[in-house]
Amino acid sequence: MKKYGVIYFTRTDNSKRVAEKIANKLSCELVQITDNINWKGIFGYIKAGFYSMTNKHVDIQFLGDLDAVEEYIIVGPLWAGGLAPALKTVLNQFPRDKVHLVVTSIESHVEDRSGYLSVDDITSKTDNEDAVIDDLVNSLLKA
Repeated sequence: MKKYGVIYFTRTDNSKRVAEKIANKLSCELVQITDNINWKGIFGYIKAGFYSMTNKHVDIQFLGDLDAVEEYIIVGPLWAGGLAPALKTVLNQFPRDKVHLVVTSIESHVEDRSGYLSVDDITSKTDNEDAVIDDLVNSLLKA
């Protein structure tokens, strides 16, 4: 079996919950991304949308170890229809052909899906979290 690592960024803990479920089912490393920006509350929400829509760059840190990982499962949110800035930064650091992307949102879907090993959208509107996680994990365990 390949060695997977789950990397996540979260503002509201939705992506953290998804990442934890995936890491637990695959018994693999869980690594948090932080950008050291306060995204909490209504002002954080507004700032998050602005940063996403204007493609603002943020510096990130990995809180955890990714040694010997062959493929990455990167989990994070869509903000105002675009990837969170920290997620964009992470995705620029890994080749897409080593990444399974899992995006959380209210009802949007990630537009740029090219080159990734897989792309999954988890939306609270469709309540598909557990089904998407199970499908992803089962496909990885069969690989």
